[in-house]
Amino acid sequence: MTIRKAHKITGILAAALAASALGTLPLAATAQTTTAPPASQQPVPTLPSTTPPDTGTNAAKAPDQVQTPPATGAAPAAASTADAAASGPVAKDFIRTAYLSNEFGIAAAQVALKTSSNADVKAAAQSVLTDGLKVRQDMVTAIQGATTDMHFDQGWTDDYKQKLADLQSVTGKDFDQKYLATQGDITRSTAGAYNDFATAGTDATVKTFAQSTLPRLQADSAKIDAAAGSVASEPAAAAAPATPTASKATKATKHTKKK
Repeated sequence: MTIRKAHKITGILAAALAASALGTLPLAATAQTTTAPPASQQPVPTLPSTTPPDTGTNAAKAPDQVQTPPATGAAPAAASTADAAASGPVAKDFIRTAYLSNEFGIAAAQVALKTSSNADVKAAAQSVLTDGLKVRQDMVTAIQGATTDMHFDQGWTDDYKQKLADLQSVTGKDFDQKYLATQGDITRSTAGAYNDFATAGTDATVKTFAQSTLPRLQADSAKIDAAAGSVASEPAAAAAPATPTASKATKATKHTKKK
């Protein structure tokens, strides 16, 4: 158990050092056996000035994906078996759900802060972004203290890639409505997963993470709903009145009459 926990923690910390160049905080562990530094010396996640994942047709993988070798040895496999046999939700499945939704929220909020001109939308996006960065840190702590296998695929799903691409394709009020609808749905769905694990999760550290993070999601959801109401109440942009242009025939007739 001690060796398994040590390689899990050091793998997280090693991957975290690469996050400053990739724009995300990798969470899956690699197989290491060295001793992790004290918590006070662990790197603190920051938000690099990078663009969201490439969602074009040539994007084979989202940049947030950090390739880590599969776990070796019997300890992680045994932990995975024990975790799967537990009566509550599987910890690493919950963490993957939380990780992907959080990374999408950070990337989408960055787009919203650059694209929207609505103060309420920008305020909601800033709240999602600020909370998302805090959740990154708390998630690392939860994984470090987890007693079950935490190896999981960090690659963005096609659904998340498409959602981000859709946001990047619109502007103005269309963007505001799409961003709030998309982020609102994801926040509510993720809050449900957090609530399930906070209630029935079997990994104590991950369960504490779920319980402490759930209020943040609920608060963000309320801000998103309020911003959506603000956008919905905006008056529709008035169409510019058409300026009639006299035809050449009309001008010619007026000129003839003057003569």
